[in-house]
Amino acid sequence: MFPFGKILVTILMLIPQAVLHPVFWVVIALITAQYSRAARVEANLYGQAVESPISRLLTSVLLGVIAGFVASLILIFVGVTVTRAGVSFILPLAVFLMLIDQRFLCFSYAGGLVALSSLIFGWPEVGVTDIMILVAVLHLIEGLLIRMTGSKGALPLYMRTQEGRVVGGFVLQKFWPLPIVSMMLLTPQASELDSLAGGLISMPEWWPLIRPGILPPEGHELLFAMFVLPAALGYGDFALARSPEERASRTARDLLIFSLALLALALLSIPFPWVQWVAAIVSPVGHEFVIASGRRGETMEPALFSENPRGLVILDVVPNSPAAEAGFRSRDIITSVNGQLIKSPQDLRMAFSAYVPWYYIEAERPGTDVAGKRFSRSIAGTVERVGIIPAPAPGDSAHAKVPVASLEGPLARWIRRIR
Repeated sequence: MFPFGKILVTILMLIPQAVLHPVFWVVIALITAQYSRAARVEANLYGQAVESPISRLLTSVLLGVIAGFVASLILIFVGVTVTRAGVSFILPLAVFLMLIDQRFLCFSYAGGLVALSSLIFGWPEVGVTDIMILVAVLHLIEGLLIRMTGSKGALPLYMRTQEGRVVGGFVLQKFWPLPIVSMMLLTPQASELDSLAGGLISMPEWWPLIRPGILPPEGHELLFAMFVLPAALGYGDFALARSPEERASRTARDLLIFSLALLALALLSIPFPWVQWVAAIVSPVGHEFVIASGRRGETMEPALFSENPRGLVILDVVPNSPAAEAGFRSRDIITSVNGQLIKSPQDLRMAFSAYVPWYYIEAERPGTDVAGKRFSRSIAGTVERVGIIPAPAPGDSAHAKVPVASLEGPLARWIRRIR
């Protein structure tokens, strides 16, 4: 029987060691910088941050630790080792690929290339099955994290499409520090086993599922040692045709399908080694398909937050603002303020600049019928900021361009310049 209890206790004892690891604090610093930058952008554009960087960081750390625990348990149960998974080859290759485009930092690309190189040329000598399981588990955890919090703290922006239109949208960006308890192969001398006996965990005969295929030198034994490996996961996306919640949910669904399919292929390659070729190809190609299909859906379908003949669409509402307390939310359509018809952000600004005791706001909420649900709310005229972020009107300037499926890394840009 698999010793789940002892493994769980060991993982829980090792994970806190990540707090003392320098790499973990480098990851925390990078995540803090990203969230601080997002808060500054929100404050510059809309007068206040949608969510504080500290709140975002604490949520990311908590979820990252939980996710790291789950990933560690899966990898140890299967028997994946850092040595056989070729992390020392995958990580530098992933960093190099990031110079071509940021999305290539994902292990699915570098892992697939390292696996194919091993299969075709015999170098590096790594376990293709181990690599594919590692990639699948990381994407499984990423999909679950995106499903839970991928839409939280989405940054509302005016974005310019490839056709030149300016529409409202959201940039979704999340980061999670991941302390993973992984394993490494050791070959101590047989005489040293007595001194290690107190820390050894007896494993069942069938474990590990992936046999290392390594024979220890004469007089030595083969052992698996657990240690903490600080890591991080990141999620970057945009939403134009869907709300951030719908976009994150669809991305999470696609990633979970991809990760489960890759995991199934990796496990199938244990009894059938030829399946390693299929898994190594599916790793980069399948992930690229997930990204391409998601981008196509957001750019080919009508934008949610653009000019509307019924009134002015609300792109977002600042949390804890007067508008949020009044019950307004993203996608509501403001039709009038104090009887003045509202068609553009300029109309809204003029209406809110009037010195009146109260702002009486008429609006519609999209529903199942054509007109939607009509409602009205009042906000005191003495508030400094109402907290409504409107969708753009024709002629408004864009804050960013809609990402396209091209190579935008520094190396790719340098190559284009010298051509």
